[in-house]
Amino acid sequence: MKRALLILAVLLYPATGVRADEAPKLSLGYAFLHYLESGGGNAPLGAYLSGWSASGTALEVDLAWHRQKEDSVKLNTFTVLAGVRKPFGKRDRPYVHLLGGLRHDKVGDESSTSWGGAAGAGIDLATSGGKGGLHIRLGADYEMFFKNSENLKALRLTAGFTF
Repeated sequence: MKRALLILAVLLYPATGVRADEAPKLSLGYAFLHYLESGGGNAPLGAYLSGWSASGTALEVDLAWHRQKEDSVKLNTFTVLAGVRKPFGKRDRPYVHLLGGLRHDKVGDESSTSWGGAAGAGIDLATSGGKGGLHIRLGADYEMFFKNSENLKALRLTAGFTF
């Protein structure tokens, strides 16, 4: 665990140069999760909130929740991730990010926590003007978390708004 935290700190270091005159950005929206294991299914109900500095390469924090329901069993998944985000362009802003953190699964009274991360890409499409204002976000992330001896893999698709 200490080694994973050290690696995360080294990866995040370049993203800490935030200028005071740059307001942070927030993105809020819907998230769909597809589990990549055989028989894993989908978590069609979900939401995410992510925030970052408006500068170039920046620190990003991403929070997400997903719910998968089969019969009367409900799986709630929460992820807390942080990492490096690199945007491109000025008006419509494509981006890539590499995030690491924790995943917490809860089924009934039982719960478990695993560590891992996500790598993804997307685009913030300008709705007016240019750099500022409201953007529509479309994105996709490949997530992998390590729980005991198994790897939990998922594809997360997001759609939302960036302020």
